[in-house]
Order: sequence, then structure tokens, then C-alpha cells
Amino acid sequence: MDQFDLALLRLMQIDSTRPVAEMAARIGLSAPACYRRIRALRASGAIQREVAVIQPRVLGWPLSMIVLLTLEREGARTVDEMMVVLEQVPEVIEAWNVTGDHDIALRMVARDMEDFDALVRDLFAADDRVRTFKTMVIIRQVKERSPIPIGKERASGR
Repeated sequence: MDQFDLALLRLMQIDSTRPVAEMAARIGLSAPACYRRIRALRASGAIQREVAVIQPRVLGWPLSMIVLLTLEREGARTVDEMMVVLEQVPEVIEAWNVTGDHDIALRMVARDMEDFDALVRDLFAADDRVRTFKTMVIIRQVKERSPIPIGKERASGR
């Protein structure tokens, strides 16, 4: 990747709906050259996908939670089985296999606490693979998902 590709990735992380001609002008390329580079970035997997980020409350999901799962066995098969289950649950909007005291971390949404309680009873309390789970209700989001630092940018800002 060269400086043009990196500049395109910076712009697209902020707003991928911006017209190609506008992005091209901002980074100093022609529109066709910019379009070819975007196509190549998509084909290479550098750009995984482009999505609309929707506020969950707008669709009736006012509660967000982080849930930490500890499984009975830490074997890859148990984790893989649980991840397959979680992929099928619409209320689980993100899931990660993690290190540390827990095996899986999830981000979930719910319409209300009663809905959430019923869901975790079915998903976790009734599943023999789950030893324990811990829920943290998100009070407010302090920082939206941020662009990935590109090039020589430093996370600390120094």
C-alpha cells in the first residue's frame, strides 16, 4: 500500500459514501484512478465490507450489554460450538474469543430487562457449556467506534 491507498482508507473509515470524485480530489488522484484503487482495496480484503451504522434505539433496542462468558472447558471445540450458537442469535451483535478470566466476550442488545433475562436464561443458564456469565449494562457510550490508525499515526496522540 502506498500513500494514496492509506489516504483512501483514512477517508473511507470516516465516510465511505463520499463520492469517489470528492475523495480523489482530496488525495490528489483522478476519479478513475481512485475508483480502481478502491476496487483493489476491496478485492485484497483491506476493506472487508461497507455498512450503515444504525442507532439500536431507533429500532427498539434501547439496552446494550457487555456479557463475559466462562465456559466449562476451554477446549477449542467447546469455544467453536458456543460461537456457532452465538452467531445464530440476532441480539448478539458482536462476539469475541478472548484471553484472561473469561473465554468469550459479547455485545448484546435487548428491548428491556425482562427480554434480556429470558434470553440469557435460554442461552447461558440452560447451556451445560457455560460455567458462569457476567453482565455489564452499558449506561452510555463514551466513544463511538473509531477509525483504525493508519501509517505512522500513534494511538496516544504523541
